[in-house]
Amino acid sequence: MMLAGTIWQRELVEFAQRRRALVVKLAFPLLVAAPLVLSRAPTIYAALALTMLVTIVGAIGSGAVLTRERQSGLTLRYRTLPVTPGRLLIERLSTSALIDFVQLTPVVVLVALRHPSGFAWWPALLLSMAAVLLIGNLLGAVASTLSDSPGEVMLYVILPLLPLLYLSGVFSPPEQPALLTISRLLPFSYLYQALVGALGGQPNLLPWETVLGGFGFLVGAIGLTGRLGRRVLETD
Repeated sequence: MMLAGTIWQRELVEFAQRRRALVVKLAFPLLVAAPLVLSRAPTIYAALALTMLVTIVGAIGSGAVLTRERQSGLTLRYRTLPVTPGRLLIERLSTSALIDFVQLTPVVVLVALRHPSGFAWWPALLLSMAAVLLIGNLLGAVASTLSDSPGEVMLYVILPLLPLLYLSGVFSPPEQPALLTISRLLPFSYLYQALVGALGGQPNLLPWETVLGGFGFLVGAIGLTGRLGRRVLETD
């Protein structure tokens, strides 16, 4: 048994040691995604469902875990570490987002095997997925400061996500210029466009545009996480 000396080591060790939970975490996204990817479901609907899957995995998981950590007093112990709250939260949420990414890796592999012709969209898909997972974890972390109830925290996560997904053009393509502009300012639109392209559809963006969008939101998410470190970790 390896002893964890840092937060990211602790999270990875805990993730690997809970083998039953590990199997469930890896199987759940795959069971949801397999019928969408392997069937003849319309590309836009498959991309919609997968975008929601990625978003929910990051946000709800982070909200529930951080709520439990706050209740158990682990968050108080974080404050004793000789690092700034911003750096601490970046390390904590980046590790959580990485675990979520590993959880979704079988889905990415399935998409690649089913639609190998969409290889041009793989860099955009990986970058935009990483950005959405980190932003989702940050949203869950902020929501965990609003209530001690995991159920209420999940509600606080879902309520803003639904309109944000709508404004991103995930549920329906934005037809008005104002909505189109708003969709470009949200990370979920880039993940959705990348999934449409990777699944063999006709997205509204080019691969390089989606790569730039995903990279920009990933960098922005890291910076915003650092800025909110004190707000998340020092709220009782």
